[in-house]
Amino acid sequence: MIIAGNWKSNGTVKSTTELVNNVLNKAVFDGEKIEVIVAPIAMHISTVQAILDEKIHVAGQNVSAKGNGAFTGEISAEAFRNLGINWVIIGHSERRTILLETNEIVADKVFKAQECGLSAMVCIGESNE
Repeated sequence: MIIAGNWKSNGTVKSTTELVNNVLNKAVFDGEKIEVIVAPIAMHISTVQAILDEKIHVAGQNVSAKGNGAFTGEISAEAFRNLGINWVIIGHSERRTILLETNEIVADKVFKAQECGLSAMVCIGESNE
């Protein structure tokens, strides 16, 4: 079983640190039966990794369909792998609705993630309503 929490575009360094220390690191569960994954905003990934109990995994909230290169603002699958990230979330409803990401774009991102050894959680059928 996998339990994952996406933090969307929320959290400051202070609130993120407090959440990790006061809630996540105190969670009791059998890591052999349940995989717990959190997806903080990209700028807080290293902070979370530094203080998070190793039984909880960190995911990226999105990934570029492109590799490393001149893609300002994108985060490549290679960059996530370099940080020790094994999971990415792809296809959020708001990215589909607001940023007009199509199934084809989502598929390209999944392909790139898997090509780089990342596991993808693909969002389908979500609603913002």
